[in-house]
Amino acid sequence: MERFLSLKYYFEAVPDPNFQYTKLSLAIGILLIVSGFALSFYRKRYLKDQIIKKVIRKYPPMLRLYGILVLILLLIRETGIPYLSIRFLWVLLMVFFLYSLLKALITYKREYKRRLAKAKKQGSKSKYLPKKKKK
Repeated sequence: MERFLSLKYYFEAVPDPNFQYTKLSLAIGILLIVSGFALSFYRKRYLKDQIIKKVIRKYPPMLRLYGILVLILLLIRETGIPYLSIRFLWVLLMVFFLYSLLKALITYKREYKRRLAKAKKQGSKSKYLPKKKKK
């Protein structure tokens, strides 16, 4: 446990080559990329609510980006490139991912409520507008 608390552990130029979590990291990276594409496909094909479509528009690219970053860091780690394979980059990626995830969850509710109120306000005004002519 003491090694996790030392800075040398996180900033070692060439970490231990016996990386035990290669398969898990590969699975997480692929899962993030596939879930980004799946959410994008679901949003375009099956989602009917226009407000939710607009609110979750930025999440599929974010998932794909983090998946690609995990795969790049895994490749760097497996090839053993000095200074680019330090553990601090993994910690930094994890912190940014958790921050993005929490921010997305918090802003989703707020954004949905704001857009729903705006749509209701707009809907009440639209009944006074002239009807569109059919061609």
